[in-house]
Amino acid sequence: MRQGGNRFLDALGADLEILRPHLSEVTLRAGQVLVEPGEEIGHVYFLHNGAISKLTPFDDGSEIEAALIGREGAVGVIAAIGLVRSITRDVCHVEARASRLAVGRLTTACLASPRLHSMVDRYVLWKMAYAIRSGACNARHSVSQRLCRWILTCCDVLESSEIALPQDVFAKMLGVQRTSINPILQELKSAGAVATGRSRIVITDRDVLLARTCECYAAMRQDQQVLMRDIFAHEPPLHPVAPSQMTTRS
Repeated sequence: MRQGGNRFLDALGADLEILRPHLSEVTLRAGQVLVEPGEEIGHVYFLHNGAISKLTPFDDGSEIEAALIGREGAVGVIAAIGLVRSITRDVCHVEARASRLAVGRLTTACLASPRLHSMVDRYVLWKMAYAIRSGACNARHSVSQRLCRWILTCCDVLESSEIALPQDVFAKMLGVQRTSINPILQELKSAGAVATGRSRIVITDRDVLLARTCECYAAMRQDQQVLMRDIFAHEPPLHPVAPSQMTTRS
């Protein structure tokens, strides 16, 4: 079994040994729902790759993303501080590997490891801050600014300049129609910020994209640096892909 892919587990250092005997590696399918709102959270998933969206569903069938989690963190950690039933629908975007841990094991380990306890508390605070800023951003900023923020955030989580997802997923995460997304992506392509292909988008000029997003992206990055300094002390750089490497079909 390989734990080295998850940055949260890596940051535990020697305290990882408290969890190691209880971790099991699992494969998560694309589109797999890990938990629904109201369901009891039974396991924590430490991702090795990929991304999981925490979605808030509405009665009309629409959804909007409250948080996005990659290999920097884990899904279900909030159960360790007492929220035993999920308030979100947690969906895996693409096939991914993860180390799974029973919630009870994490709760017990937090009692034995002050470092783990501190990291869990700060991680939950970080995700709370993310959800608060995301909610304010959705209410205050344009779809264009929010899309730029989401593209940047998703690429940060994936540690890649490429997102291999169809455009209707982008729209779903922002709680808008795909018809709102298409013209914005075309504008970003014309500005040289992104290149698009079939079910994928690539950042080709990060500076252009940064100039078009709102202040929420920088604020969210600052939150993660302050609250999760163990993980984000040395951020890996992103390496844009040239448009010539992309298929031009949209």
